[in-house]
Amino acid sequence: MINNDMTENWNSIAKAAMNSIKELGNINVRVIEKLTEQQLAVLNTCLEASQKEIDLASKTRNPDEIIRMQSELIAEYNARLMNILQNTGTILSSCNSEITHWAEESVAATTKATEGEKKK
Repeated sequence: MINNDMTENWNSIAKAAMNSIKELGNINVRVIEKLTEQQLAVLNTCLEASQKEIDLASKTRNPDEIIRMQSELIAEYNARLMNILQNTGTILSSCNSEITHWAEESVAATTKATEGEKKK
């Protein structure tokens, strides 16, 4: 009878641990997907800026005009990259909150399960 109770309790603890690990895995997958989107946004922005840089060179030979157009291009893409950076910060902050919440729930579940084992 005692062995049966212990086995059931250990099964319960193992299931809770597996569910907790799955939840952490899901958090990681979501974060990696979002960060990958941000990396693609940076790559696309850089490629687009490079293409516009090439286009600028073909529009004029006047050095002053080229410098002016490059300055405008830099300002535009700086703003885009800063936006991507801010989005990345938001993603990481959200990840931090999710993992903190996950850890708190995991500790509470483990504490509850071990207290149940002690009472038996």
